[in-house]
Amino acid sequence: MAEQIVSLVLTKLGGLLIEECFFLKGVTKQVESVKTHLRLMQGFLRDAEEMKNKGNNGTKQWVKEVRDVAFEIENAIDTYVVKIHNVTAKHVPRWRRCAVKIVALHKLGNAISAIKEKIRTISESAINLGIKKLGEDVGEARLPPQKPVVPDIDDDEIVGFEVDRENIINKLIDGPNTQRRHIISIVGPGGLGKTTLARKVYNNSKVKELFGIRVWLSISQDFKLIDVLRKMYEKVTGKNAVEDAAGYLGEINKSLSEKRYLIVLDDVWTNDVFDWLKDGFPDVGNGSRVMITTRNLDVALDHTRVFKLPFLNKDESLKLLLKNANQNPDFFLICPNELQDVAEKLAERCDGLPLAIVVLGRLLSKKPCDHAHWSQVEKNLDWYRDGEGCMNILYSSYHDLPYYLKSCFRYLACFPEDHKIEVLPLLRMWIAEGFMDHNKKGMLEDEAEHCLEELAQRSLVQVVKRNCVGSIKYFRVHDLLHDLAIRESEENDLLFICNKENTQTDFKKARRVVIHNNHKVESQNQNLENIAMPNVRSFLNFDSIAQIGIRYPLLRVLELVEFNKKLKKLPEELKSMIHLRYLGLARTLSLEQLPETIGCLQNLQTININYTNVEKIPSSLWGIQALRHVTLTRLPGPPPSANLVNLQTLGSVIVPESWRDGLPHLPRLRSLRLGYFDKEENGSIVMPDWKIVLTLLGTLHNLVSLFIEGDRIPTEIADVKTSPGYQHLQTLVSEPPYSTRFFLDTVELPRNLIKLSLWHIWFDKDPMPKLEKLPCLKSLMLTRIENIEEMVCSAGGFPQLQKLFIYKVHDLKQWKVEKEAMCLLKTLTIWGCQKLSALPDLNHVKTLQELRLAEMSDVSENPARSNHQIFRGEMKSKSNLIADSPATAPFC
Repeated sequence: MAEQIVSLVLTKLGGLLIEECFFLKGVTKQVESVKTHLRLMQGFLRDAEEMKNKGNNGTKQWVKEVRDVAFEIENAIDTYVVKIHNVTAKHVPRWRRCAVKIVALHKLGNAISAIKEKIRTISESAINLGIKKLGEDVGEARLPPQKPVVPDIDDDEIVGFEVDRENIINKLIDGPNTQRRHIISIVGPGGLGKTTLARKVYNNSKVKELFGIRVWLSISQDFKLIDVLRKMYEKVTGKNAVEDAAGYLGEINKSLSEKRYLIVLDDVWTNDVFDWLKDGFPDVGNGSRVMITTRNLDVALDHTRVFKLPFLNKDESLKLLLKNANQNPDFFLICPNELQDVAEKLAERCDGLPLAIVVLGRLLSKKPCDHAHWSQVEKNLDWYRDGEGCMNILYSSYHDLPYYLKSCFRYLACFPEDHKIEVLPLLRMWIAEGFMDHNKKGMLEDEAEHCLEELAQRSLVQVVKRNCVGSIKYFRVHDLLHDLAIRESEENDLLFICNKENTQTDFKKARRVVIHNNHKVESQNQNLENIAMPNVRSFLNFDSIAQIGIRYPLLRVLELVEFNKKLKKLPEELKSMIHLRYLGLARTLSLEQLPETIGCLQNLQTININYTNVEKIPSSLWGIQALRHVTLTRLPGPPPSANLVNLQTLGSVIVPESWRDGLPHLPRLRSLRLGYFDKEENGSIVMPDWKIVLTLLGTLHNLVSLFIEGDRIPTEIADVKTSPGYQHLQTLVSEPPYSTRFFLDTVELPRNLIKLSLWHIWFDKDPMPKLEKLPCLKSLMLTRIENIEEMVCSAGGFPQLQKLFIYKVHDLKQWKVEKEAMCLLKTLTIWGCQKLSALPDLNHVKTLQELRLAEMSDVSENPARSNHQIFRGEMKSKSNLIADSPATAPFC
């Protein structure tokens, strides 16, 4: 922690000396002196961290003092910049600007003088404590780009769970009074694998076929009943939840009465959870089931059938450890004799807990595979905190992280327990906080993604879903690891969580403030509008709250998703938050207006106002050259004069008329979402000029994702001859509400496409011979395709395709898949193709795991049945079909 903040402060001091050299003349030598002393302290920090981890209390206090003084320097610099910025407006007289700068400089000089004295004392105490200087350049090498070398944990079969899984499946299917609704509880301590086992059961093919409705609900210790009801209502009924929750249970009960259902309540802590929800679970004698996972035996005993999950035995523990310690899945069979003894000792330290074993195994996978390094890991387990062996192992893995990964991991404490974390916003928050190396060549987003991948490889996060390119899209943090992140953050005065019994004074130290559940905040009568938070850098809200002030002058991250329903516009005071880099306002439906002063936020990198009621973008926004990601909902794009050299994400924007006169400068744009809509002039439909879009695409040589929606999309969407930048595309989605005509002989699609989604397309002939030649295509969605009665997939076609989704291709009557076509297909969904008489022969597709059918009453299943499971059902909504599992989805 201290090492990273010192590194960040050194960067800031260097920038301050360059940017404010004229006004720093009086303190230039002091600033340089502080830099020199901080560099010297960096040389001691690595050894000090090691000594602290071994329980040296004196060193622990020394590290805390280094961190605190680094925070002081950072606060002094940021405060100075705010004061200077506040008088830079044109209407402020020049004499006043100079006077304010002189006063601010004087205060900065005094602060630096006091800090210098502290640094001198701290440096001297390092020698007295026996802390060794390891060299001034102790910055750790950043991670190179890398692909996963060990599979995600959810992709592995957890050792020892095979028998348990079958036992629980049998309990779900058979048993006394089979047709009565039963509740089954899986009981065991944290880290034993209850959720993993329940998910294996939930995703089992027999279970999917047996239960027409399956719903997974994560409860957690700090749950909110209304949120659980909303999620359950949406998943069961396929409808969007409304504000009035009074009728939720009745609607849920009605929908569940129609089919055999399986409800999973994961991570239940109290006896009353089921009592609150049970009126929604009808017992109509159709064999429905409720499955609960809990640490609390009392919770389980309140219900009918209890399954106590056993600890792994010695052999199972060793097998799981070695399976995760080496990328060779058979390593446990060929483990060298010199490693066998130390491996057995390490496995024994895990007390049969799968979480501890997997985390320790992944830690070993980062070490050389020899006796000396593995023995050192075993010795290190004694250095960390007293208590359960599992927590010692988790601490050991955490302390093995490089300092920049520790910061990334601690930031996860900001999210609620069991929260499904969306990756893209998180990566942008990390960048805004300064965790990534801004001096390094390449995209900061790529570096942030590599950091998350490294945490996943160490099993410090659990991957929920990857996209078609292989990048993590959603993940969760196990509650024991979440507790670890919270402890480390709170110990370093980094975090204040508003659902805990904290006093208002705690806000003054905290650098991150988060709100998880408003009902606890209100019970403390805390009025956030009147609370000053002078040091806070991140404010994240995961619940609607009454009011919030803008008294955070040093704020970098402001996340207000689904915030205050009365918030119609942002206050003008927002302009004073000049350090703000991330502004998240998605799904704040009441928001109607952004202030023109938003242009004052010249450090802003990310703004998300998706799904708000904002109807106009202030022109000043497009003058912020630091912008990297702009997410809107069908608003005009930037003007031709915009010079957005750092922008990587833009959408959804409507092609503005001004683009006829020229295009904005977007050299680094990676992801573009365009709205393309007809408009009426004098009673007739006028189409926007598609050549404008083609010209724009021709300038975007870094574009990898293109999403086009609108009333009509011309055939030229696929004309790569006029769009050289188009050739780099990996994702292409075309989604017009009305039919667009494609003549396949004139169409050439980008050969690098990984994901292709086509909606409302009229093809002049079978598109499969054209599409199957795309060598990289992994995911294909065909929705409401017209004029196609027969499709043929030839041998060798679709060599990489894994997911195929065919929706309401109404004219389709015959579909033939030749042998050796689609040999890597995993998921096939066919929905609403009523004229299709038979499924193609897919017996040669050995990888096929799921074939999902909906609204396909007349189709013959026989040709496809032998190698996989067919699931039938009425899909209430497309989202219900795509995301009915907590771990996977058929289309990314």
